[in-house]
Amino acid sequence: MHRRALALAIFTAFLFASAVALPPRRTHYDEPSIDSEGFYEPSESPRPQPEAVPPDPLVLARQLACEPLVTRSFVQAWKATLNGTRGHGLAETGFAIEKYKSSISIQGWIGAAVNDLLIPTDDYTVAIAHVHGRGADERPADIDVRSRVPNFVISQNALYVTVPGTSRVERIRGGVDESDGWNRPCSTGLAIATR
Repeated sequence: MHRRALALAIFTAFLFASAVALPPRRTHYDEPSIDSEGFYEPSESPRPQPEAVPPDPLVLARQLACEPLVTRSFVQAWKATLNGTRGHGLAETGFAIEKYKSSISIQGWIGAAVNDLLIPTDDYTVAIAHVHGRGADERPADIDVRSRVPNFVISQNALYVTVPGTSRVERIRGGVDESDGWNRPCSTGLAIATR
């Protein structure tokens, strides 16, 4: 008998509480504004907007060269050419570096003879990289400079990168045997200086 009375009292209290409860209050930003018709365009703002500044490709290249995944891929590409000796030091191998949202991936591993390498790219490609073996000139060739994205050239003595839209070539890391070599993780100072 007491159990029925207790169950009935709990049920009645629950029913009373749910009947008295008010719907949740809506905040002012939950309701659409009267004059909102679409997306906000910064150009329609009454305040002056800063000009969009495209990222410096050299800064991007320095950051990419310090990413552990990219560094490991440099080493794999170098090993794929037998440390720059395959094909009498003229064989090349390369890959594309892609960025989607905040993740970086390596795509399109390709191997070829000297100056016969074509690395596929798409809209997500932020850079490409390839090896110049010991039998070839370690600096980027004229065709390497024509890339629409930064083009890393991995060689025994240095890591070079081309700057898109210019004929500029920068040496951004040391060679295989150097302390700042492209086959080693970036030092803390280099990683901070490039970010």
